[in-house]
Amino acid sequence: MRTDIVYAYAAGGVRDQVLALRCLRHGVPAVRGRGIDLLPVASTAPLAGALVCSLDINELRRAFRLVGETLLAEIERVDAGLATRLAGPFTELLAS
Repeated sequence: MRTDIVYAYAAGGVRDQVLALRCLRHGVPAVRGRGIDLLPVASTAPLAGALVCSLDINELRRAFRLVGETLLAEIERVDAGLATRLAGPFTELLAS
């Protein structure tokens, strides 16, 4: 199995979930991205950089790290204690 494609798929999947969580938080439809265009630009702009631009390993790591950091920030907005407990494992995962 090609790990580069798996990384790209995973980064995109996590990005989609972060956007869905933001939709829920803002009270807009979260299913299949239907509310993404209704989100404030400040909610979507940080995730623009999480798009995978190539299958180069450094690009994949960059995108995955950004989307992971964004997910942790979204968790922190909802449950700061959970975000604190997850910070260590997230940091370790995103550094690999």
